[in-house]
Amino acid sequence: MNVIEKPLYPVYSPDYEQRCAETLESRLASMPVYESWRPLDPGPARPILERYRALPFLTKADLRARFPHGYILPPRAYEDGMRRGEIEHVATSGTTDERVTLLWHQRWWNASECASWSLNAHAARAADGTQREAILTSPICVGKVSENGSLSMAERRLERFLFLNEKADPTQWPDDHLDRMIAEIDAFQPVTLEANPTFLARLSRHIAETGAEVHQPAVIILTYEFPSRLHYRQIRRVFRRPTASSYGSTETGYVFMECEAGRLHQNVESCHVDFQPFKPEHGGPWIGRILVTTFDNPWMALVRFSVGDLVRLSPDPCPCGRREGLTLAASEGRAKDVTLTTDGRAVTVNQVDKALSGLDGLFAYRVEQTGADSYHCRLVGETGAEAGLADAAVDILRNLFGAAAKVAVECVPSISPEPSGKHRLAFRREPVDVETLFVK
Repeated sequence: MNVIEKPLYPVYSPDYEQRCAETLESRLASMPVYESWRPLDPGPARPILERYRALPFLTKADLRARFPHGYILPPRAYEDGMRRGEIEHVATSGTTDERVTLLWHQRWWNASECASWSLNAHAARAADGTQREAILTSPICVGKVSENGSLSMAERRLERFLFLNEKADPTQWPDDHLDRMIAEIDAFQPVTLEANPTFLARLSRHIAETGAEVHQPAVIILTYEFPSRLHYRQIRRVFRRPTASSYGSTETGYVFMECEAGRLHQNVESCHVDFQPFKPEHGGPWIGRILVTTFDNPWMALVRFSVGDLVRLSPDPCPCGRREGLTLAASEGRAKDVTLTTDGRAVTVNQVDKALSGLDGLFAYRVEQTGADSYHCRLVGETGAEAGLADAAVDILRNLFGAAAKVAVECVPSISPEPSGKHRLAFRREPVDVETLFVK
């Protein structure tokens, strides 16, 4: 039996490498924001991927510091773009330190989304940019917020889209709100359903418990937050059509799409992605962060932008046959949500999820590392399945974090999302200095 010792690294076409070179050279040559980077570029005699790796990376703090003019590719001008309606301001969701105001270019976003669909056979067949699409997520992320009273279906329609929800906290949804979603899915007959996995899991649980029948979209796309295996478990109880995870960000567009074989493929039409691995003791070279360079968006011309997320590289070629660009085995969650074992090794959100999601009867959880060797876990059980969950969770978490881990488990009726509208599955009260985890 062969033992795979290294992750699968990407294959690129000559056309792709030429596009990367043209993108890098135009931005280094003409944009003041990259002026300090120019001496670090090894130059055109070196392989283009080596040139990218020699450069620093952008952070959200960089974007805030140079908004709105800093990342516009000359000769375009901010005032002209705003006057023509080609761009507008949009604010990302997130905690205070992560929130960013950006220049939104809808045509570029649409093209990035369309390119991502080709990476999943089911999405490619169902989505052509004109299909009816229902969206179920926090209105803080997209749509309209209305906590005091409901909005009519007409008020939540926008062209081919129907926003199913206007309430930010799914733990507070009354039964009639959930029943309305079911009725509207049946009436609207969406071809695609795009959903926050936590929100769709909550709706799916209600459908299963009430025995309701619901229209089956051709494909379900999970996005906006980390998709737990528990979310998939709930969703697949009632939705029998293909489900795929789409990974991206407001800053960078659609970066990866899960294919029909379960791997995540880079959207090479829309972006270049660099991978910086963790040190071996923390999971490298398999686990690391991604740095995204956007193509074809002159209003947010980003080079090596750190999205803030971790991924795991694929160990072998994907059965679907797609080869170009990075292939991922999994998303590993936010870098800022890394926890540590009692002996100081990094644990990603995905690793916590893999450990806990095997618990029968578990609906939701949140793990907070409160000290060097102490952990607090909140659990939400399925109806009638709460017995024994706490003891089982203690054993699982000690196995994950170390035999000396002090684990406190609390069974709760529900877990609300963060103010951003997204859920955090695991995190450390005093965040890890993640820069110490990477190979430099």
